[in-house]
Amino acid sequence: MYKEGPGEPSRLEDEYFYKKDRELIDKMKAAEQQKKEILERTQHYHKCSKCGHGMEERVRGEISLLCCHHCESVHLSLRTLESLAHHGRLKAVINDLQDHLSTLKESA
Repeated sequence: MYKEGPGEPSRLEDEYFYKKDRELIDKMKAAEQQKKEILERTQHYHKCSKCGHGMEERVRGEISLLCCHHCESVHLSLRTLESLAHHGRLKAVINDLQDHLSTLKESA
């Protein structure tokens, strides 16, 4: 099947280049998949899961919240929620957010 005459590739040479091409293709596919995953994550960064609008990060002391001014949803981490509940400050933060949102509505 393979002729190893002058100027013609040997079977071993064909196999070698096939393996090298396959490795390059696999690396390219992995890099493309990684790019796709990063793009998907960055498209949703600081976006509201409810309405899709941008969210503003608000920091009050050690508390960090993401607030959506469009649908008024608030996102916070589980660690922040546990900390607020543990220190009995959850009601104060809720009242503060309601005051802030009402001032935003009045100015709009």
